[in-house]
Formats: sequence, structure tokens, C-alpha cells
Amino acid sequence: MIRMAALAGINSEEIQDLIKVFDQYITSKTSVALSKLLSESIIHNVKILECGISDIKDIKLDPDEIKMCAVRLNGKGDTHIEILYTIQQKYAKRIAAKLLCQNEVCEIDEMGASAIQEVANIMTGSFFNALSNGTGFRVDLSTPNYTNDELYSLIDTSVKDIAKPIENVVITDVELIGKSSGTKLHMIIMQNTLDARKLLANNSEQIKEQQCSFDKQNSELDALLQGTDLQSYSVGGQNSELDALLQGTDLQPVGGQNSELDALLDDVLKEK
Repeated sequence: MIRMAALAGINSEEIQDLIKVFDQYITSKTSVALSKLLSESIIHNVKILECGISDIKDIKLDPDEIKMCAVRLNGKGDTHIEILYTIQQKYAKRIAAKLLCQNEVCEIDEMGASAIQEVANIMTGSFFNALSNGTGFRVDLSTPNYTNDELYSLIDTSVKDIAKPIENVVITDVELIGKSSGTKLHMIIMQNTLDARKLLANNSEQIKEQQCSFDKQNSELDALLQGTDLQSYSVGGQNSELDALLQGTDLQPVGGQNSELDALLDDVLKEK
């Protein structure tokens, strides 16, 4: 039985809209980033836990799966989102071995934890880049925090920082799976209901579609610019002319990093 009413302030239609928005962000940015890191195609599934934190209490794991490797980050600014990456130990070892160029990792030591933190950091940056492009929100990212604990305890800590009472939290579970290796991790996105509705109100489908086109093919960027002389524009320092060119699209960098559009335009300029 679906109990959408358990999420205060979010109705069933808004839940479906939020799933679509997050699916777009993951498809256009986060899955791509993880695919490059693991050198394999990534499939993903997005769902919102219908009863919030109560659903976590009901999850039953096998004894060897209770302890999870996790990395916690957050983004604060125009919105507040907590992100928790949970990985079963066997997959965490596989990811660490891949990034450390080793055949096998027996235990997650300091180097292994650092490698997993970097994966989480890159995935989070890609997610908030997509969010910023879609909403215009400015968000500052925290540093990743690696830990080991039980699933409910990991999520409960983040939830208490984001929603009071905790029943007012929207928990989105994104499962990402490597098609070749079967490596699996969960990206758990948590926000209070007010920020969830704010994201929906500010999300622009047009901006998302533009960003996807920029990422897929350079030729689509050329079509958008329609012969504009890029050499007459200053890319990087002063973006006002570029903003006008892109018809008001707000492509602000997240966390002080240059946007991928800026990097793409730099490449175009170098080729001129």
C-alpha cells in the first residue's frame, strides 16, 4: 500500500515530479562521472521512500551486509541537501582496488577510504552542478566524511540535521550499478519538504535540456551559437556577454569550480 500522505507537504504528483528531476540530474551528470571513474557503463534507479525515515527502520539486511562504508556530504546555500553514499564492504573494496590500480584490497585502509571519499566528492559535485544548471541555485559543498556504521544510524544522523520533526524529510534513494562488474552503491539524497518544493518550483526543464545537449555533442553547441564569433567574447572572468548569448540561462559554477560549459567554450576558442 502506498502511503504518500506520510510525507508532510509533498503530494503524490510532487513526488513523481521530484523523481523525474533527480533522474535527469543523475542521467546527465552523476552516472557519467561514475562511469568514467569505474571505466564501465552505469545503470541507475531512482525512488523516493514513501514513509521517509520509517522505511529505513524496516530494511532487513543479511548479517554480512549490516556494516556499510559510507561517505556523508552536504550542500548549503539557496537550498540544503544532505547526501549519504552507502556501499557494502565488498563493493567498497572493489572500488578502492580499481582507483588504487590494485588487483585486490583486503581491508579499507586510509588510502582506500581516501579513494572512496574522492568518488563521493566527484559524484556530489556533478549532482550539484546539474542542480545549479537546472535551478540557478548557488550551493557550497562540504568536505566528505568517511565512516562505518549500520544503515539506519548513518541516515538518522543526517536526517536530524535537515528536518525537525524528522517526519518532514524527503529521502530519495538512487541505486547505481556497474553493468560489467555489478558494483553497487546507493546515493541517498535527503532534504526537508520545504526545500523539495522549492527545488521543484525553480527547476527549469529548458535549462536541463540545454545542458544535456552541451554535454552530448559539440555540434549542438555550434548550432545553438549559430555562427557567433566566439573570439569576441571573454570567457571566464566576465560572463555577462556569454549570459546574454545563452538567453539568460544561469550556468553558475558550484563550489568555486568552473562550469563544464566554460571548459567547453575554452576548448572551442583554442581551436579557432
